[in-house]
Amino acid sequence: MVDQSVKQFTLSAWIAAFVLIALLTLCVPMFIRMPLATDVVFYDLQAETVRNGGTLYKDVFETNMPGIMWLHMLVRPIIGKSSDALRLVDLVNFSGSVLLLMFWNRRNQISVTGMLWIGITLFAFYFSLTEWCHFQRDTIILFPALTALWLRRRQIDRILKSQQADSEISKSTVWRWAFLEGLCWATAFWIKPFVAVPALCVWFGSLFLMRQPRKLLVDFSGLLLGGLVLGAVGIIWMWQTGAWPWFYDTFTNWNPEYVESRKAGWNTLRFMQFLYRFYPWFLLHLIAVPLALSTIWQCINSWNKSKAPLETVQRDSLLLSLMYLGWLFQSCAFQHLFDYVHPPSHLLAIALIGVSVSNRVQQRAFSWGWKTGMAVFAILAVLSFPNFKPDRIQLWQTCVSHSSDLHLKAKMALMVQVDWEDLAAVRDYLESQNLKDHELHCYNTTLVYLYPELSLKPATRYVFF
Repeated sequence: MVDQSVKQFTLSAWIAAFVLIALLTLCVPMFIRMPLATDVVFYDLQAETVRNGGTLYKDVFETNMPGIMWLHMLVRPIIGKSSDALRLVDLVNFSGSVLLLMFWNRRNQISVTGMLWIGITLFAFYFSLTEWCHFQRDTIILFPALTALWLRRRQIDRILKSQQADSEISKSTVWRWAFLEGLCWATAFWIKPFVAVPALCVWFGSLFLMRQPRKLLVDFSGLLLGGLVLGAVGIIWMWQTGAWPWFYDTFTNWNPEYVESRKAGWNTLRFMQFLYRFYPWFLLHLIAVPLALSTIWQCINSWNKSKAPLETVQRDSLLLSLMYLGWLFQSCAFQHLFDYVHPPSHLLAIALIGVSVSNRVQQRAFSWGWKTGMAVFAILAVLSFPNFKPDRIQLWQTCVSHSSDLHLKAKMALMVQVDWEDLAAVRDYLESQNLKDHELHCYNTTLVYLYPELSLKPATRYVFF
């Protein structure tokens, strides 16, 4: 029997819903009015260059896969050039990831209250981050990756159900759903290829869970072909637009040195600065990593003892644990120590801990140690939450009633990359010079905001030095 508290919208659920609505009401206007990161402006410039007939990698330099530029090309004609509109797109995409994580454990009798508190924590974390982390590739790809994870779970359920019912599921059904999953992983891959690591972790986990060689072969072929089809579409686009030779040159001649430079970035000072900006959220990994490893160990032991398929709750916890560990590993082992790389692993850690807590509540094993730890963490998170600071709260009405300009962005920025008021003065001066396209070049990355502010094209393919 399902506990009545799982079905009913209890008083605690109403309280959680009120907290979520209050959090969104406070934070969304502030979030929308924050400035864009320089990387995001750079991708806008790339998309505009290509839309105007230019060639990616040739006419505007880029060291990454073209997926993020395709996304900007897709949304900018719809929403216009406003930074507020692009941040709204980011919020919609992030909200999709939140919903997928909130509902991940729903079928295992997590209460509505538990789901809402997971959502509150996910939103609170994202709203506490600096603008450097918003509408960045790592968080964007979390949504298609989570969609693929849901499809993977459904595929496992489908195959195991047919096995337990002693009925045959058609190979075409297995293949079609695997193909769709492959498209989702490939979508994320074109934006940032490091997603291949958690994808492999999840698929190897499904090997352990299903153990049906023939079905797995069909599943793998559909998954692989889905990825290859979308990969071929992207390559054809680059070939037809003339970007392919320049893409190849960038990835073979430029990127090896760029990848090698990541070692210098992982130094003590920068790591301490990173921990400061992610405080207290980085502490979640101290809980999530042991939880994930423990889940894997328990699933292996359970299989060795019974040789029977794992229960639903075990399968779900295993898949989420593998996704989390794979994501955390690639972000630390292969990427630069940039803030925007790490939000997805924190989001998965929140979901993983939330699943564990909900399972403990259902099993009535929610000890005082867990309660105390959660209370202490909640206090730390509230005390460090930027939008609870009086100077930002005073700007709430302005954020609601006014669109962002350089002066408002200066007040809303959480990471000072540029003095926005000085930048406004520079912009005003340059406007008086009546510059034309290709007559302005910015020395460093923090000045790239001048290009869209002045509606000018960069002087060279290198947007900044």
